[in-house]
Amino acid sequence: MHQKDIERFAFLFLCGKRDRAILTGKEKMTFSDLNRLIYLTDYLGLNSYGLEIWSEYGGRFKEQFKQLKEIYDETDGIVSWDPVEEDDERQEQWIREFLRQVPDRDSRKRLEKFIAL
Repeated sequence: MHQKDIERFAFLFLCGKRDRAILTGKEKMTFSDLNRLIYLTDYLGLNSYGLEIWSEYGGRFKEQFKQLKEIYDETDGIVSWDPVEEDDERQEQWIREFLRQVPDRDSRKRLEKFIAL
């Protein structure tokens, strides 16, 4: 079994129903879902699986990435805004939500100790 297969199995075991449905192709992935799932796999150290998700779904959002780049290029230097603070709050919310959705209670408790927000 390859590393990405082990990581996929672990993530699908731990994630909630909706994320499992997205990652198994039963529900459509949104740009926001891609961003969140890539962050979560990276945060959990599941880098091989995160790359697999990126490879499979990233190309579907070329237009959104292009639009974000255009917005950034247009506002760079004009808007005084630190996205890090907003990103930190949103990412902590993603982690808390992920933990709440771990279906197995024992696994959830172990993961909460591992993550310790």
